[in-house]
Amino acid sequence: MKQTFAFISPVVDSTQSAIRTEAYEQGVDLYNRGEYVQAFHSLLDYLNADFRTKYGNADGFFHINADFLNLPEKGRVAMLRQVADLNLNKLLLPRFVKNGDKLNMEYVCPLSQSHPHKMYFVLQNICHIGDKYDDEFCTKFGATRCYEPQVTPYPQEEVDRIYEGIQTLGRETLEALKEYGADRRYGYSWNVLDTAFYQISYFAHPQGQLLNDLDKAVNDMDADLPTEEVVSKGKAFLEKLLAVPKEKLAEDLYYTDTLVSAKRRSSLKNVQENFMNVYKEATEAIQSENYERSAVRLLYVFYEAYFYNDMQDDINAVISKALKKAGNRSLEEASEILYNAMDKIMEGDLDDEDETDFAAGMEQVQKITETMGSDDMQVLQQKMAEAMMSGNMQEYSRLMLEMQKKVMGIMN
Repeated sequence: MKQTFAFISPVVDSTQSAIRTEAYEQGVDLYNRGEYVQAFHSLLDYLNADFRTKYGNADGFFHINADFLNLPEKGRVAMLRQVADLNLNKLLLPRFVKNGDKLNMEYVCPLSQSHPHKMYFVLQNICHIGDKYDDEFCTKFGATRCYEPQVTPYPQEEVDRIYEGIQTLGRETLEALKEYGADRRYGYSWNVLDTAFYQISYFAHPQGQLLNDLDKAVNDMDADLPTEEVVSKGKAFLEKLLAVPKEKLAEDLYYTDTLVSAKRRSSLKNVQENFMNVYKEATEAIQSENYERSAVRLLYVFYEAYFYNDMQDDINAVISKALKKAGNRSLEEASEILYNAMDKIMEGDLDDEDETDFAAGMEQVQKITETMGSDDMQVLQQKMAEAMMSGNMQEYSRLMLEMQKKVMGIMN
């Protein structure tokens, strides 16, 4: 692989969690005072501040009843067997309940037993199981929804952009797999393939069955099988995805409100802990000038982080800028850009105020050197670029002064 893959901008700008921690603490205090209804309201505000305004009612009773699916005529018995398994092994306190030809998820308890911590996991359990299996049962058994999903389809231009992005990334990935496969470098094949699945999830932000399929593809990449076989199965999924018509793909591209995210809420500490091993690995790779290993692993861990986390805005700003800048670059260039972003996160330096000034200064210097065509000025420019990329502001300032003296000398 000679250069990194293209960067495709995500359909959503902010990846930050909607959770409001102060509302949860307030809910616990209300529960401890016996104000159970208000405590549950505060829990809902903790999960998503807009939900009670958009979907709430004033009845004041506590009873969760979530519509699920209408049972199909054919395949009903097979589907109910799987539903029974979900009741035993996936649902914790809620249960699937059959009402005629319709399935619901229900949970009832006295208000005095509705501690916010408990109710959070009840709602999370219902949301995650419902979101995962409604599309699967519709696809697999022919079940139908007993409710009208409240979704907003992506604009056609976004669908076009995402479709082309998947096609571009897919072709680049298959070409890399061909190259790595010829050299039997299956570890690299595994990394770039899994990264492709993460990256599609990152920029497409899919829902429905496409989200389920990507989740399964990612899980299958960790199967206890020979790496060559795992890569072969993952490649087959990617090729199948590339063959999906745009109109079919669009069915799973839409905005929807989310009460409980399936992803974790990020924190700087957890992100640093999850990045630590790859940070060490990339450091060693760069020291040995193995830029391919460094770039591949850094891309992997960055896109993986988005797959499993609702990434807070300050970390997202650092990573997304680096990913965009590293797209379609040589492996050495991309490695340096990505490593600098990783280094900032590991140091807890999430301020982004100086990079724009550096970039503007470099642009101005570049115009001067292009006008003058001086070899020594170009050497200075290169050193300044290296100082900027390494974050060495002192060296950058020193070189800038030297550059200014030379420019003033030439101008005089």
